[in-house]
Amino acid sequence: MSSDVGLVNKTVWVLRTVAAHPQGVGLSGVARESGLPKATCHRILTILERENLLAVDPETHRYRVSLGLLFLVGGLLDQEAAYGHAQEILRELSEETQETAGLDQLAPPSVMVVAQVQGPHLISHAMKPVPRTLPVWTTSTGKTLLAWQDEKVVRERFGEDFAEHPPHDHVDLEAFCAHLASVREQGYGYAFNELEPGAAAIAAPVRVGDEVPYAIWIGGPSFRITRERIPRLAERVIAAADRLAKILEFSGGDSLRRG
Repeated sequence: MSSDVGLVNKTVWVLRTVAAHPQGVGLSGVARESGLPKATCHRILTILERENLLAVDPETHRYRVSLGLLFLVGGLLDQEAAYGHAQEILRELSEETQETAGLDQLAPPSVMVVAQVQGPHLISHAMKPVPRTLPVWTTSTGKTLLAWQDEKVVRERFGEDFAEHPPHDHVDLEAFCAHLASVREQGYGYAFNELEPGAAAIAAPVRVGDEVPYAIWIGGPSFRITRERIPRLAERVIAAADRLAKILEFSGGDSLRRG
């Protein structure tokens, strides 16, 4: 039974990795981002392609999500379900804060943007393909999601990537884990000129029972999301995260369906 569960987890990691690359990703990229051996990734990719859940370019050998998978998921889509409510919460948050709003989840060793609503300003958080992956150490959602993970899990699943891609301030893993405790205490995380110069973001955890499957965020230029405004804006982000948590609890789980 445990081996079956392990295979399911690995398949999910591979699918999640491919989905984060709308233009396609090669075998080496899938293995690197999922943290699985190449041979394992190749077996899973071959099966998913055979089942018409993934497509592979015969020339570039890059994998991408197939129309078959999109149609399968699209048939489950219900705008009154959790995903539709999540999008509405993001739209409201974007209107309230006048910034781009989004929803992320962990995708070891990165964080994945799974939904995004563009802000109203001409100069704003750039609209990029969704889903996409971002560094876990230099993003507000990465810090927030890690803060509600067991420290042992953080070290085991993310420690190697920390050594390879440390935050810009070059803190060590011990100092970073200590910082995560302060994120839990204040109830939100933020990144200021970390992911890229001139960019700022604030995130709050979406808590469903004892789990934190998602984090809601707003992002924009640091001349608008100033350090002085962060606590006030964080209140709006926390409120939005709490609303989504209640919807997920009411729907009986932590899964958001999307098409």
